[in-house]
Amino acid sequence: MKIIQEHIVRHQERFSDHPFFVRLSTDPPLERLAPFPVCLTFFVMTFQDILRICDERTTDPEYKRMVHRHRLEDAGHDRWFLGDLAALGVAPPTAAELFGEPHHASRDASLALLSDALGARHDTCRLTLLLTLESAGHVFFERVARYLVRVGERRRLRYFSQAHLDIEKAHDIFEEDTDARIEAIVLDQEARAEALRVSDRCYRELTGMFDAFEAQIAAGAARPQARPSMPEPARGAALRFARTPVLRPSARRRGGAR
Repeated sequence: MKIIQEHIVRHQERFSDHPFFVRLSTDPPLERLAPFPVCLTFFVMTFQDILRICDERTTDPEYKRMVHRHRLEDAGHDRWFLGDLAALGVAPPTAAELFGEPHHASRDASLALLSDALGARHDTCRLTLLLTLESAGHVFFERVARYLVRVGERRRLRYFSQAHLDIEKAHDIFEEDTDARIEAIVLDQEARAEALRVSDRCYRELTGMFDAFEAQIAAGAARPQARPSMPEPARGAALRFARTPVLRPSARRRGGAR
């Protein structure tokens, strides 16, 4: 599977240059990143089903051990995400909102990836899907964690924290012996071709999802912002959200924010 691993790394490098991550590097206030983070809700929840289905449908003992371990290591991260929304003073979207227009990009990507988990003909492809998602997650969590540190976010977060990134990097699948076993797996031509397509589709869907997020953020940033009518409280106050996933300007010191 060495060729698959190298293919994933090339996708990861391109993904790291996405405009969303470029925007984070400019340290905008979090409320100027609407619809982030609410827009991720459907994806975060569906990710747990992707893990479950990959685990349940993998039959080869060697693949099963790695896929099952991966599921265990990522279990409960959906609750971390909801906990972070609460810490940020954000109500999770209702079912009606999740299936509304603002969340369509997240749904499209999530369901496409779920389809790959369900339709894979080889256990190799289920493992490839998880490896690809993990590689994209490393980019996302590293960029977001560093951004939050730079802007001085002090609330106790888990999903968006450096600690989460550290846990991701410590997964068994990235241990040297596990990585070596994956690299040494010999694939026939059919399995290799399908695994490469799975990796391509995964990054295509994730890029499309973040393209949509970035377009919504850019549209919101172009709208004039109302000046606060009350004195701005200290950094760390709850973000204020509309019921749709649109961040309103947080009453924080100018230039601050998560």
